[in-house]
Amino acid sequence: MNEMEDKPIKVLLVEDNPGDARLIREMLSEARSAQFDLKYADLLSTGLERLAAGEVDVLLLDLLLPDSHGLNTFARAYAQAPEIPIVVLTGIDDDTLAVKAVHEGAQDYLVKEQLDGNLLERSIRYAIERKRAVEQIKASLREKEILLRELHHRVKNNLQIICTLLYLQSGYIKDKEAFEMFRDSQNRIKSMALIHDKLYKFKDLGKIDIAEYIRELATDLFHSYGVKPDGIKLRINVHEVLLGVDTAIPIGLIINELVSNSLKHAFPDGKKGTIRVELLRSVNENSFTLIVGDNGLGFPKDLDFRNTGTLGLQLVITLVEQLKGTIELDRSRGTEFKITFSEVY
Repeated sequence: MNEMEDKPIKVLLVEDNPGDARLIREMLSEARSAQFDLKYADLLSTGLERLAAGEVDVLLLDLLLPDSHGLNTFARAYAQAPEIPIVVLTGIDDDTLAVKAVHEGAQDYLVKEQLDGNLLERSIRYAIERKRAVEQIKASLREKEILLRELHHRVKNNLQIICTLLYLQSGYIKDKEAFEMFRDSQNRIKSMALIHDKLYKFKDLGKIDIAEYIRELATDLFHSYGVKPDGIKLRINVHEVLLGVDTAIPIGLIINELVSNSLKHAFPDGKKGTIRVELLRSVNENSFTLIVGDNGLGFPKDLDFRNTGTLGLQLVITLVEQLKGTIELDRSRGTEFKITFSEVY
């Protein structure tokens, strides 16, 4: 026997029509497959007091009461005890209102004129079982969310350990080119670690606030290259949008490579200038444009950026292809890369 058959089901009926209340009481008293312990209230305020006192398994709720009307009646009851399943009682003329209540969280609704004992008992059982199933699913999702957050936290920590090891190892390197390779690798790993840090902290585990991420990423790069406050300036113009991890990681790596290139090559001999990072959403919100540019020395005119032989730009081209996007280079005002892409799903 299940738990509902072992002990009476405690029902709270909130109904201001004495005739309807008496009919429901008679139906429940004649039920054969279960016992019901019925409590009654003719005002919502009284019903809310009894909900607050506890010991209610299911609420039968009329939406049109002397002290409350319509969906507000359901909303107040649901807010008082969201864990209690609610079955809405309705007349034929206002069943549309009952359907809206179901969309808001009610487990079922019953049309009074069509009510009989079997239907009433079946609806009560269904409401309790469905509510329990929903709560179990919610508990399972919360558990999975905790595990996923822990996973992002551990991935971030492991990537940070790798960054630290690369940093420590680079301290023993005398060759400038080899040192640059270590620093580039460290910055690439940091850009991915930052993604997992944002996913761990953000309320939506599948999305990150790309504007906040880009600001932090670019600032870290300036710090990594030891840029002085009165030297190269950073300008960021990023729309407030959320991107999934499959899009955010390649975007982060692209920004890492292009900003690093500007910091290394655009301003030789301590020259001053500005590096810009922009991420703009299209009017129809289906695509994005990423711009990374500087007003520095300029990209060599005799050099094809798609075939430079350098790992950084090769990585950028590969990542743009991964995003199914396009990339263009504008040399008219220094160096400006424009990348157009759509969200990866």
